[in-house]
Amino acid sequence: MKEQDKKQEAKTLAINITFTRRLAAVLIAASLAVAFVGYLALGQKRASASPATVPETSAAAASSGLRKYYMSAINYQGNLQATAVCITGYHMASLWEIVDPSNLEYATDLIASGTAKSCDDVGQGPPASYVGWVRTGYDNSPTGPAGQANCDGWSSANSGHYGTTAALPPDWAAGADIDAWEFGTLTCNDALPVWCVED
Repeated sequence: MKEQDKKQEAKTLAINITFTRRLAAVLIAASLAVAFVGYLALGQKRASASPATVPETSAAAASSGLRKYYMSAINYQGNLQATAVCITGYHMASLWEIVDPSNLEYATDLIASGTAKSCDDVGQGPPASYVGWVRTGYDNSPTGPAGQANCDGWSSANSGHYGTTAALPPDWAAGADIDAWEFGTLTCNDALPVWCVED
């Protein structure tokens, strides 16, 4: 009789262990499912809330994913204080920042306010033919060729000093080599627009 009781007890114990393992597996799977659903719900909540927290200017810039640039509607002499001529969020452009306009977006949103220069047929692009001051990436120099002259670091309006200018070409005559930019120098007492690019 005792032998039978021991066998019965062993069977019961085995059944209880099996049941406990299955229950644990079910509970673990259920916990993982709940955690996953909660993670997805939290991600959707954050995604729906994020556009409201992004500043308007950043949201506009993210619309195309391209860095924006513009030519100032205001003209400046060579003592233009390069750090102060562009609106907040932009700075005076070095040519090397805007050398490839196809990888940039002209800030047409700044035209209506009179901040950015425009022409009748710009569409969503920049104006052609206007000459504007551009940084060179060179040492301070009151003279020299285009790419070096920079009105002595944009601090001089002297008629004997020169600064580098850049313009998009307006002449597409047959056989013309249409590179992105035309360059030159003008005297620092000339008042010109300034090329600005997004920070």
